[in-house]
Amino acid sequence: MEIGPLITRSVLTVGENDSLSDAAREMVERGVGSAVVLGQGGKPAGIVTDRDTLKVVAQGRDPTSIAVRDCLTRRISTAPDTMTVLEAANTMREKNFRHLVVVDDTGALVGVFSMRDLVVGLLQEISTPAS
Repeated sequence: MEIGPLITRSVLTVGENDSLSDAAREMVERGVGSAVVLGQGGKPAGIVTDRDTLKVVAQGRDPTSIAVRDCLTRRISTAPDTMTVLEAANTMREKNFRHLVVVDDTGALVGVFSMRDLVVGLLQEISTPAS
């Protein structure tokens, strides 16, 4: 099964200059654990997650005065929406990521594949009878 039908296409995006607290507030409002950070040309430049926010707070830093660019994860894994669920699972496991940024052939953002999507996909895989 490909990840395309499982991904979240209505992706929360933020800019590198946005404050971490604004990004966190939007994540809470949308009920998501990440926001894709858009760089030049509207292409994904990184991702900021709930873990990034926790790290800043645990360090005693003020998230209202921290820009997203200062705490985002730049080494993101991108995937095409044709990647299989098992390939996505392996990539996420190998790189210790909870989110894959899904892009098209030009590198433009298409969606996000999360751990939640992975569970749904794996459950569908094991519940579908073999032909």
